[in-house]
Parts: sequence; C-alpha cells; structure tokens
Amino acid sequence: MLKRLRKQILRKTKGEQKEVAVKNRQAQALRKRIERQTEAIAFAEAGLHEHAQDLIRAELAEKAKVLVVGHEDTFSEPVMQYAVGLAERMGHEIVALNVSPVRTESSSLEPYCDIVCEKFRVRSEESVARFRRACNEKGIPFSHMIKFGEVDQCIKEIHEESLRVEFVVTEPESCPDEGSVTIPVFCMAR
Repeated sequence: MLKRLRKQILRKTKGEQKEVAVKNRQAQALRKRIERQTEAIAFAEAGLHEHAQDLIRAELAEKAKVLVVGHEDTFSEPVMQYAVGLAERMGHEIVALNVSPVRTESSSLEPYCDIVCEKFRVRSEESVARFRRACNEKGIPFSHMIKFGEVDQCIKEIHEESLRVEFVVTEPESCPDEGSVTIPVFCMAR
C-alpha cells in the first residue's frame, strides 16, 4: 500500500498523472458511528442509562492514532522522537507496530515458525520498551502490536480494525528507493 501510494505521488509530481486516488473511508466510519449511537439509544430506551452513557463517552474519548512502523523488530531513535513529538502536538495516541516478514503459514518454515516468531516477539518487546518510556514521560497513550506478513498488508489490516489511525510514520528502510525524505509520514484516508 505504501509503495503503491508513493509511486502514485511520484507519478503525480512528474506530471504523468493528474491526481492521486485514495479510497474514501468516510462512509464506513460514519456507518460505524451511527451503529454505536443506535446501540446507545437502544440501551437508553431500555432504561440502561449508565451503559448508554458509557458507550457515548467511550466514543468521544477515543483519540486519533499515529501508527509507527518499525524496521522489523526495532525502532530508530529519530523515528521515535519524531512520532512522540507529532503525537504530543496533535494530541494523538501512538500505536507501535513491528512487522516480521516471516509468514506464519509458510510451509517451508513450518517446523521452525513457532521458534522464529517467539524470538521476534521477544526482540520486539525489548526494543519497544524505550519507546514506551518516552511516551509515558510525555503522557501519550501507547500501545504495541506485532504482526507477521507484508508491511503494506499489516498497515491495511490495522487501518481497517481501527478507524482512528490518521498518520503512519515509517522507518526510512521501510520505503526504499531514491528521495531525500528522512522520515516518511503518510496521512491515512478515512
């Protein structure tokens, strides 16, 4: 997804393409919001006012998120500093993501897959500790996820699971090719 978007942007800047098409997720986000509010209304009509209020409060309290994609099981210091600064300025949460290129359903690695995946999880947890501390010092809500597969597909899955991901910050190694971009940042369409 990131590679395709980057190619589209490069084509646009070279004049090959008039516009960059991004799938609009507003309709899906609106539908989910209406469903949650309808659920709250149903609880209120049934006399469960506290539960209805909790549903509305939870929706209002949900902050937008910055998804930070590490280079496999690590996060570089510049990316962590940039993401913390961005989240602090914008009032967003941070979701740190480590992606292993090892597929869990790979038949050639099946006997060793559990061992490789467990080692990846341990290294990821160790590397994210510094990131978590930096967020705690600034009072930024922080969560960590580990996924297996292609980076683009994992970002797409997270974006579909959580409609509040607004920005994706990636390691420069995650987006190879030419260019002078130090830390790639992408805005996610809703």
